Amino acid sequence: MELVRRYVQGNHLVTTYVLDVGGARAAVDPGPPNSYTPVDADYIICTHIHNDHCGAAGHAGKPVYVHEKYMKHVVDPSRLWQSTKEVLGPIADLFGEPRGAADVRPLRDGERLFDAIDVYFTPGHAPHHVMLYYRDGGVLFTGDGAGVYVPEIGALFPTTPPPFRFDLYVESLRKVASIGAKVLCFPHFACTEDVDLLRTHLEQIRTWREAALAVRERGGGADDLIAELRRSDEAVAKIAQRGGLLYSFFLQQTLLGLLQS
Repeated sequence: MELVRRYVQGNHLVTTYVLDVGGARAAVDPGPPNSYTPVDADYIICTHIHNDHCGAAGHAGKPVYVHEKYMKHVVDPSRLWQSTKEVLGPIADLFGEPRGAADVRPLRDGERLFDAIDVYFTPGHAPHHVMLYYRDGGVLFTGDGAGVYVPEIGALFPTTPPPFRFDLYVESLRKVASIGAKVLCFPHFACTEDVDLLRTHLEQIRTWREAALAVRERGGGADDLIAELRRSDEAVAKIAQRGGLLYSFFLQQTLLGLLQS
């Protein structure tokens, strides 16, 4: 398996994983347009169609696999790009505008792709989200359905941009926790053999959700939620100290999604 780290303005944004699949190569999550460089792959697979994961799919010039009900947004990403700009503001321009892909193919829940990758429909983070289980080595590619993993600062935290569905997110985590994966690979940002992080994250998202509900009942906002979470999860202080896109993009979008859900 090959790892390709994608950067935006010096910030590590996403890791693309390139897999050997039956005599061919498939790249999981090509990243955003502005950080794309060609990879030696015959196929592109997107865990979901958000711009930081799938925005460069059309730039690759290869067949692209995405959730079966959202293929049209990769063929013509104009509406997706408009909504991205509305949600992310100036950060959207850092990622760049996606280009339509000519050959878009469906990912279906429960199918086995290339006789090598099992597809699991895992909504919650997004309705078009899937996780991929690479049978060679027992590797689970989590997309954004199991949080952001930053090993260098020892932090794991949710990524729950609006519109976030807590109930579906929890259901999806339970679903993949039973697979028996040996390795977890997070697009943000690395792989680990600590598969218990799935269960750790399940408890974490419940804690963050409860904090968000309490803050919302008091009429509070994102700053209040950060203060609340600092008391219960050391990851928040680590993220704030690290700064960059980890704070201004990942954490801020997570707080908004939790408060609005």
